Amino acid sequence: MDATACPQDISYPTDLNLLNDAREKSEMLIDLLYVKELHGKKPRTYREKARTIYLHTDQKKNKTGRIVRKGVGQQLRYLKRNIEHISKLLERYSGIPLRKKELKYWYVIQTLYSQREEMFREKTKSVPHRIVSIHQPHVRPIVRGKAKQR
Repeated sequence: MDATACPQDISYPTDLNLLNDAREKSEMLIDLLYVKELHGKKPRTYREKARTIYLHTDQKKNKTGRIVRKGVGQQLRYLKRNIEHISKLLERYSGIPLRKKELKYWYVIQTLYSQREEMFREKTKSVPHRIVSIHQPHVRPIVRGKAKQR
C-alpha cells in the first residue's frame, strides 16, 4: 500500500476555526494546570467574550477579507494571552504536570500560534509545514482537482 497520500477525515481548515479550537484547548490546559494553593488567583481567559466574537465573525453570511482578518487578529490576541498564562502556570511546577496527550496539545498550540501570527503579520496565505488540524498535526494538505487546473 502506498502511504504517501492517505485521505483523512478533517474539516476544511480555516484560520479562524483553528485559532478558536486552539484557544479552547489552551483554556482547557489552564483549567488543568491551575491549583489555587500554588498559583493564587486564576488567570483571566475571557472565554465568553472570545467565543462571542468568534461566533459573531464565523456566522456572518458574507465575510469580507477585512472582517475575517479582524476576527483572526482578535483570536490571535486571545490565544497569545492564554499561552503566556500557561507558561507562567508551568513555571511554578518543579516538573511538567501534563500527560503525554496534553503536552502534545501544548506544543501544537504554540506551533500553530507562531505559524498563524507570522501569516497574519506578513499577510500571506501559507507557511511551510502548515498545521491544518490540532488533533492531527502530522496531516498535511495536498492539491486536488483536475490535471489541467492550477
